[in-house]
Amino acid sequence: MEWGMGYISHSIDQMGEPFVSVDEMIFVIPEGGQVAVMKDQFKVLFFLKGEAEHLVDGMEEPRKLNAGDILVCPGFSCHRYLNPDKESASKVHVLRLFLDGEAIRKRAEADGVDPELDLTEYVRRHFTKTFQCSGAIDSGINESIVGVRREAETRGMGYRHRARAHCMNLLVAVSRLQDPVKTQKPRPERSTASLLVISAKEYILKNLSTKLTLGDVAWKVGKGEEHLARVFKRETGQSVFDFVREMRIEQAKTHLYDTSMSLTDIAQATGFASLSYFSRTFREMVGMSPSQYRNHIEASLKLHPVGTDLISVAED
Repeated sequence: MEWGMGYISHSIDQMGEPFVSVDEMIFVIPEGGQVAVMKDQFKVLFFLKGEAEHLVDGMEEPRKLNAGDILVCPGFSCHRYLNPDKESASKVHVLRLFLDGEAIRKRAEADGVDPELDLTEYVRRHFTKTFQCSGAIDSGINESIVGVRREAETRGMGYRHRARAHCMNLLVAVSRLQDPVKTQKPRPERSTASLLVISAKEYILKNLSTKLTLGDVAWKVGKGEEHLARVFKRETGQSVFDFVREMRIEQAKTHLYDTSMSLTDIAQATGFASLSYFSRTFREMVGMSPSQYRNHIEASLKLHPVGTDLISVAED
């Protein structure tokens, strides 16, 4: 990949208003340099890997972006990603959800449209300004991101409808992040079992690189191992460690975009005891080896250079 170039993969379009497209993008910010997106876009970004600083119209100084952050940009003329590190380049991997800004703005002219019945009006009401939330990708949002990726990979019958549903879930989840009063506490109608599973998933996602045991997870959520295993299976249809394996493989897919990481590095970063176990598990779950998946990614990236986003690179 060339310095400063951005490439996309797992792209899905034509999901219907208010969506334009969803994709995964990876780009490199050179040492002490910046990448500028010079285009009016309405986008919601989910940062999967890497770190950088950024500036959007109206911001007085750069803000830090890290993996796990979410950024909403209803419109801008220039969005700059900056790398303050003078010694090494920064590689950023992000899920991008693009919305139809023109259609959303036109809804302001309509009277009496219920945002609970019309998604475009919902977006217009709840996404009115640039909004950044640090570390906001929780287990629920992560599951929707994984769902979008899987639909883009498999493209089975109805994949656009399924992807749209996942993207709708993402929009609602992000909109709720902007109302701290409503998101401070779990909704009271959630069952004790549901809250237990959410807590377990949150802990697992934050500790995928460690040697997780059922006892570790049970202790964290304050329940016995047998109780946790039984409730988790009943609520999700999979065992705790089926979920752990699934999330480790999804995280490994993200790492495989980064060609500077060896397969051994990726196995260690995702909590697998050995490269052979990682490779065997990956093949069982994905249908190809990690190397084959990486080659597949590289082939798709070459087919989709992000020239239409008018990305330019400037050195300080």
